[in-house]
Amino acid sequence: KQKIIAEYLLGGTSTRKLAIKYGYGHVTISRWVMAHERYVDKKGLRFSKAVMEPDGPLPTDIHELQEALRISRLKVELLEAMIDISDEQFGTDIRKKAGTRQS
Repeated sequence: KQKIIAEYLLGGTSTRKLAIKYGYGHVTISRWVMAHERYVDKKGLRFSKAVMEPDGPLPTDIHELQEALRISRLKVELLEAMIDISDEQFGTDIRKKAGTRQS
C-alpha cells in the first residue's frame, strides 16, 4: 500500500495505471492517497525514494516460482492423460461429476 502511494506521489503516474499494474481499483488507490495526504498534513511527513527501491533478489524468486508452476502444470497434464488412458482402456470413470457426491 505504501509503495503504491509513494509511486503515485513520486512518479507522477495515474491511479488508473497503478490500478492495472497492482491489481487494485483506481478508486481504492485514490482513497489511500487522500488518506495519506490527510495524515501527512497532520504529521508533516513525506515519502522518500527509498520506499521505491526493491528489497533483495526478487527477480530470481519469480523465475523459481514460474519454473515450479510450469512443472506443476506438466504434472497435472500427465495425470489427466493417465486418467484418460485408464478410462479408454479399462472403462473406468475416475473423474467425479460436478455437483454429485459419493457416499
